Formats: sequence, C-alpha cells, structure tokens
Amino acid sequence: MYRVPTTWREVTHAAISVGRDPTAWLAAVPALAWSELIARRSPLAAYLGGSGGLGGYRVQPNVVYREGTESTAQAAFGYRIGMTMAEWACRGLMGLGPTTHAEAATPLAAGSGWSASVGLPDLVGVHRYDGMTWLVEAKGARKVARSALVKGAEQLSTPGLLDGPHMRVLCGTSLDHRLSMTIDVESVNPTVVPAGVSPALADSDDAVTLARAWMLIYLCLAALPPSSRSIRPVGPEVSDRDRRRSGATVVLLENDASTTREREEVRRQPDDRRHRRTSPHDMLTGAVPGTDLIVGMSRRLFAACQRLADAQRRIADDVDRERPRSPDAPEEMLNALREDRQRRYWQHEREDSRLSGDTREGFEAGAHTPWPELLGQETEIEVDAPAGFLEAATEDTYLAMDSRMNLTLPSP
Repeated sequence: MYRVPTTWREVTHAAISVGRDPTAWLAAVPALAWSELIARRSPLAAYLGGSGGLGGYRVQPNVVYREGTESTAQAAFGYRIGMTMAEWACRGLMGLGPTTHAEAATPLAAGSGWSASVGLPDLVGVHRYDGMTWLVEAKGARKVARSALVKGAEQLSTPGLLDGPHMRVLCGTSLDHRLSMTIDVESVNPTVVPAGVSPALADSDDAVTLARAWMLIYLCLAALPPSSRSIRPVGPEVSDRDRRRSGATVVLLENDASTTREREEVRRQPDDRRHRRTSPHDMLTGAVPGTDLIVGMSRRLFAACQRLADAQRRIADDVDRERPRSPDAPEEMLNALREDRQRRYWQHEREDSRLSGDTREGFEAGAHTPWPELLGQETEIEVDAPAGFLEAATEDTYLAMDSRMNLTLPSP
C-alpha cells in the first residue's frame, strides 16, 4: 500500500485547472467563469472529508455522498474526481506540463487515428523534462471496475493516435473506502534523454498551453470589479526549479521564507511606494464569487491570457458570421448547429496564424510590464491573505482557500 502525501491546496489547484479549454463563448461573457469554477470546486467540498487516526490522515467520501446522494450524482462526481486526481498525479507526481482536453486539441504528433468521432483519451500534455507527448485517460467512480480500466486502456491504444514516441497513462480513482488511485504507465517507442540535455529545458512551459490551462482564472479576474482585485507579494523562491521538481504542484506560502521576507519588506514601505511596486513575482488576485477560493496569476500569464482571450473573441465573431445562431430551430437542428459551430471554431483556432505568436508575445511582454500599465489603473496591495485562509503558489499562479473547508468529519 503506497501513501503519497499531498494537501487540499494541491488537489484544488488540479481541480480548477483541468478540463476542456473555455472557448470564446465563455471569453465573451467572462463572469460565467465564476460558474465554471464553482462547478469544478464545489463537488470536492460537498462530498469529500478527512479522517484522522493512528494510521494517518485519509481523504474519504463523507456521509452525504455515501448515504444521501443518488447514483447519477455519484457518477457525475466520479468524472470530476477522476479528472482532478489524474491531473494531480501526472503534473505533481510525474512532472507533466500543463494539460489540454484532448477533444479540443490536436497535438503535433497526431496520427491518422486522432479523431473525436472514434473516441479520444481525456488529456494530452508535453512533459517538461524530455518534451515527450503524454496521453492520459482518467476513470473515476465510487469503485472503479476492472472493465472500466480495460476500456480506458483500449482508448489509449487506438491505432494511429500518435506518431512517434509517447507515453500512455491510465489513472483510476476510487472513493470507497477512501480516495485511492491506480496508475498504469506505458512507454511507446521510448527514447532516452541525452546525458548532456539540461532538465532546465523542461521548465519553460509553452506559453500558449499554460495560458489555455488558466483561462478560467484570467476570465474570473477580468470579470471582477477593479475594487475587488488586489496584488499580493510572492517570494522569488516559489519559482525555484529544484523545488518545483520535488513532487508538489504548488508551494505552500506559509512555508516559503522568501515570501515572508518579501512581505516584511512591503510592510516597511510607505503606502505610495506600495502602489508602484514592480516586482515580477507579485500576483493579481481576487475572490471567486460563490466559492471559498481566492485565485490569481502573474503579470506574464495575465498578459498572455489577455492576448489569447482577444484572439478567441475574434474567432468567435468569425464563426457567428459564418454559422449564425438559430434559437428558434427544432432541438435536433440546434444540437447539430452547436456541434458544427464548435468544429468551425476549433478549425479557425488551428488555422489562425496570429494566435500562438500573439499569446507568446504577451507572455514575454507581461514579464516587463508593471501591473498599473497592464490593468490601466493602480491596484491596492494586500500583504496577507484574509484571516483563516491558506495560500499556495506556482511561478505563475496563486491559490488561497478557507482552512475551515474539508475538516475532519465525525463518523455517522
């Protein structure tokens, strides 16, 4: 029996970043990002709890899930927890870079068998260390059956999915009697990283992929009133490469000495100087309405997402002109029209020669652009998280959550 330590913050970080890339339909109405974040976060808070004892701390479904939830709701939660834990395991334990929902992506190594019509794995990503493409299938249920894992293995093994070397990863997440996982990994036509290649090459995430993974957070921040956003100092050691390869997806800020030093320095500054800070590590943050979460991102990621959102809205306008909406059409025609509009949107994204370049340019420019210029106004600096919140960060993202959530629950 293997036990892997983690924190609620790491699991929540995975939950809010995994899944289908929000399309331009969401970029056009950014406040709806709040609803999607509620959908990704709330099931974990509703159905999971902790149990402590001599054997250590366990995560397990609470009595509401076990005794008060119908089977269809349990199945829906199985999908969400399956995707969340697959993201947590692949990125945190195994060092994979940002993932993309496979139905909305076509990797460079895609073969003749890459088609949503015949079924695709859930996630695709590129590993930071060797640049190899990973295909990830996530299964989740109250108790994942062997037949479900067999089906997942078949989805990963569809002939012609990818050309060349790649990894297949099958993750099975069960909730009875506690949250547990099986992980099967297969290397297809494996390659060996040359001894002279530096692992640091793997630490430069592709700006476009990173922006896609965090568009929900950008849209959430963009939709908040300016008075509801603030800038929080984060220490430079959060981006330390050796630390990030230690197996954790996030750095817990209460344990980060560089963040403590940075914030002490800010406290000593006069108010007028605080508003004009130019530290590249400071994060723009805001509370997500309807949740216990405060989210945020770095300047360079914010600028990259800003460019990507502009491109998505531009493409959505093109699709609206080509495939006008017909709200009065019969239901069967509406479904076909939605699917056709989605296909056209993805096709436009793939063919848009400006999208990738603009996003990368924003990522690079944002690193050297102070927050007042990016936002068009001064923004208040908050040195600490609100009382009772626990903070975490990566080089480009920030997350804080109420410490009262997911407390140890009494036995029913």
